[in-house]
Amino acid sequence: MFSFDWVVLKKIKVKDNKHYISVFSKEYWKISAWHTESKSKISIDIWNIYNFSSKTDNWINKIDSFKTKNIINTASLGYREINNILQINFYLEKVLPNWMVLENIFDNYVDCSKYFELNEENKKSSVFFTLKLLKTLWIAKTPEISDSSKNFIKIFGVIDIYKISVLMKIEWLDNSIFEEIEKFNTNTLTYYIN
Repeated sequence: MFSFDWVVLKKIKVKDNKHYISVFSKEYWKISAWHTESKSKISIDIWNIYNFSSKTDNWINKIDSFKTKNIINTASLGYREINNILQINFYLEKVLPNWMVLENIFDNYVDCSKYFELNEENKKSSVFFTLKLLKTLWIAKTPEISDSSKNFIKIFGVIDIYKISVLMKIEWLDNSIFEEIEKFNTNTLTYYIN
């Protein structure tokens, strides 16, 4: 039996109360597990962080119990903000290797999750997180100086050094930089996501 903090990336309902979930942790890698929901407890939802107690039985991971660590409140968010969070989960599910321990990506997600609930900060934090993910996984090409703004080159150079909470405080960033980063992220991800 093991117990760690996990981000829920995907949840598939198999039967009335039985779900197949994909989770990602700091200590382990991305794994899948079976979970039977109880009517007396709150249900597990994607993008939230839980502390799961799990056991392996015949090479099948089963979640015994869980505690809520961080629930992202989406009540005040619109479609675009919720879609930004869903995109990050999709990227983590599709791009993260199953066999790599990536502590800093988990830490970046936790650092970034506090901004997901804020309408005005949601987009910026998700764009930063995606760029950090691409650079951490070594799939982001170094941008061409002739094709990129000086500010984008600066951000690309320091994205893996600073926490997202620090980057969010940079005052000289404007919407054009975030649009440039988002375009770079999308172009990079098209090679990895079908």
